[in-house]
This record gives sequence, C-alpha cells and structure tokens, in this order.
Amino acid sequence: MSKKAVSKALRALDAGAEPADIDGILSGVTETFLRRRLRSLIDSGDSGSGPAQRLWTARFGDSRLVPSMRDAKSRDRVVQPPEQGSPEGAAPEPAGGESPPPSIRLDDPTPLLSWLTRNHSGVFSLAALTRFEAWGVVAAATLARTESSHPLRLTDYDRSAAGRFAQAIGAKDLVRGVVPPDHGEPGRTAKLRRLKSFGEIDDAAREISHLLVRNEEERDTRLTVKYVVVELLRNVIQHSNDELGGVVAAQRMDHQDPSSLQVAVADAGVGIFEAMIEKHPTLRDHGEALEKALQPHFSGTFEEGLSGSMQNAGLGLFFISEMAKLTGGRLLLASHGASLLLTADPDAGDNHEMKFLKPDGLGYPGTLVAFELPHDSVANYDDLIHTIQARARERTPRRAQHHWIRYGRSPANAKAFVVHYTSENTEQAEKFAREQLEPRILRKEAVVLDFLGMEIATQSYLHALLYDALRLAWAKQSFIYVVNASPSVRSGIELIEAYALGG
Repeated sequence: MSKKAVSKALRALDAGAEPADIDGILSGVTETFLRRRLRSLIDSGDSGSGPAQRLWTARFGDSRLVPSMRDAKSRDRVVQPPEQGSPEGAAPEPAGGESPPPSIRLDDPTPLLSWLTRNHSGVFSLAALTRFEAWGVVAAATLARTESSHPLRLTDYDRSAAGRFAQAIGAKDLVRGVVPPDHGEPGRTAKLRRLKSFGEIDDAAREISHLLVRNEEERDTRLTVKYVVVELLRNVIQHSNDELGGVVAAQRMDHQDPSSLQVAVADAGVGIFEAMIEKHPTLRDHGEALEKALQPHFSGTFEEGLSGSMQNAGLGLFFISEMAKLTGGRLLLASHGASLLLTADPDAGDNHEMKFLKPDGLGYPGTLVAFELPHDSVANYDDLIHTIQARARERTPRRAQHHWIRYGRSPANAKAFVVHYTSENTEQAEKFAREQLEPRILRKEAVVLDFLGMEIATQSYLHALLYDALRLAWAKQSFIYVVNASPSVRSGIELIEAYALGG
C-alpha cells in the first residue's frame, strides 16, 4: 500500500539512505498521495513530523509546505495551550519539564491527551499521580515501548499508589517487552499485553473477559466485553501499521457509581485518517475520519458506497459505539489530530452526548480506544446484538432480499463444518471460505455450517466467513445450511444477507 511505502521511505531516510534508495521505495506512490501523506504527518506534530518535513524538502525542493490557517491554528493550540486557571494567553510551562496531570480519568481525558501530545517522547513521572485508570496506563505504556524510535519514559513507579497500580497492571513489563508471570487479578484487572497477529486475538479476548467477569450469572456482560476486545484488537492488526502491534488491558472499576468495566486498546500506528485516506480521498480532516469510523459500512479497506471487502464489513466501531449508547457507557476514540468522547446516560435509555475534545486538533500519537461498560447494564447479550444489527440494517441502503441461508435441517449428504474451529480470526475465516466453502458452492454441493459452542461471532468475523460465499450461492442458486446458531449469530447472518446480496 502507498502509506506503507511512505513509512518505509521515512525510516530509510532516518537511517541515512541514499536519495536513489528513497526514490526506489516511492516508485509506486503518486505525487498527490505523497504530498497529502507528508502534509498530514507534518501537521500532526508528532515524532514523524521531522522526517516527513525532510522528505518533503528532498522531494519537492523549494515547493514549501504552507499549512492552512485552520491547520496552523489547530496545531498551535495543541502544542501550547494556556495553563488551566491561568490568564488567557499566558505562557505555558515549558514542555521539557512539564509534569503529567495528577488525575487521569476517562470522564475527563483531555489533560492526559494534551500532555501526551506535547510530551510523547518525554519523561512521564508517576510520582505525583493520585489516580491512573487503566486506559491511561495503556495510552502511556504504548508510547513507552522500548523498541520505539523515540519512546516515552515512564519513571517513579514506586513513588505513588497510582504508580504502583501501573506497575501491578503490567506497565513496566509491557514497556520492556517482558511477558508477565500472570494475566491479571481475577475479578479486578487484566494486565497489559501486546498482540501482533490475528491468531492471538481470540485467546486474549476470552482471558480478559473471564478475568473481569467471574460470575456465570453475568455471562451476558462477559460476552459483551469479549466482543469489544475482539473488534478493537482486530482493528489494530488490520489497520494500524504499527510494527510493535497493539496493547490491551482492562479494569473493573468498583469505586465508581455505578461500577463499571473499562477496556482500552492502543497502538502507535498511522492513525484513523491515514488508514482511510487512500480509499476515501475526499476526507477533509482527522475529525471527519473519526466521525465516519463510527458509521456502518465505512472502512479503510473499501470505497464509500460499498458494503464490505472480503475481510471487512466496516461495522466494528459502529457496533462498539452503539453498545456504549445502549448500555449507558462511555467511549473514547482518539487518533492523530482528533478525539471523540461519547458519554451515555445509564439512567436515561439511549440518550447520549458525543463531542470532539478541545482544543481542535487534540489527538493521540497513534490510535487509542477506551470503552466503559456499566456493571449489570447488559441484561441480554443476544438482544443487545440484535438491536445494533437492526440499527445497522436501517442505515444500510435497501436492496432486494434473497435468502440463500437455510436454518435447521440439512440434506443427509451435506458436508458439515464446525465453525468454532476457525475461531475469531478473519484471515482464517476468509481462507476457509475461499478454500472450503466456495469450491463446494461452485459445484452446487450442500454445505452445513455448525456454530455449536460459538459464544460470540462478531459481525466482522461473520462477514469474512460469508460475504463472498453468499454472493456465490446466489449466483449458483445453491443454499448454505446453518445449524446450532444462537439468536445473535443468526441475526448477524441475516444482516449480512441484507447487504451482501444486491438487487
């Protein structure tokens, strides 16, 4: 992809590569895309802005990059915001010696995001912290991984209770790349861990959800947590382009009223705007990219107006944002140049507030998502998923309806596949469909998909498994049979039929 070539060229430039080598790396990148990509990196003001400016100068000579007034104002406000409580326009404390905010809470994420924007390669002392929620630990530790080119430095773990919590939840091990001796404290925390491949996602999601939710009577809550973890980690692996992978942790927040479960996932990759701009060149800025990311069927893997690619339905963040709305939860979505905070009222049904954090341009050097779920807010997981699927269906263009999935009894000679064996891995699901399902559908052989034992099946996974197979079944007039599907799985399959089979 073009953005990968640009990233490779920037690393090569940083390593002292010759101009001819840089030209070779960028041989397949158009000048228009290169200019847009470099401008975005320079405007972000993060660690990639310096190499991007040098590459701009090397490629375009005297053609200077002149930011728009809007971009310049946004960047200036992010880099030098007035001190809270100080007179307007007062000079801020120099970034080199600036202390992190003492209280890091999801209901007020602006102080930490502002500090990280200014100090993402600086020193983060934990000495004066009075509160450090799991999402904040994930946000800081992701930028502090020692393999990073310019890592943040976390210090003074033992000088505050919040610092000791950060160490207990695995920040120190995560930063050094050390695998912790255990995955967390049952009923309280799931420690920070790194993930770099699709194959790791399902085990991690299962362990995290079981660590946080121990009581079998709360199974619906556990399934919701697992769904969120699966979707967020899949986004990291599929879109972030972070060679170090993603970071995830979770915490049970019993001190809050109401008590809640908090899950956070972060990476130090290209960000949402850059992941989308190649397929959506009309995106105006980082804020619009975040808004679009929460809409159904919008993804960096296919153009707007389509309903999916082989492995991606563009529904992951839409589902998670709707979960937050329906459960009275909270969702923070922060990436290069913009941050959105969605806050729902747990006592007022589906009422919610969604706002961009100020100042304009405030973001995170990568992508950070934090999700907070009030305890006992999910009475029935299947009903929750069904409601969200219905909302997605309402916002999907109406198409002719065809039904090539049949539920229940199947022909005696049908070839049966137990879907659970492919787990929640979209790459494996797409490969399974391509190598096993689709050849049989082409030969008009009956196939059965057995979902026995599948606790959850995310929309992304079902899409990878069935999107192309359904289109082929329609073309060949051949049915696909499904057995042992839970109500939420069946509803998800029906949603795919609603958008995969065009009229």
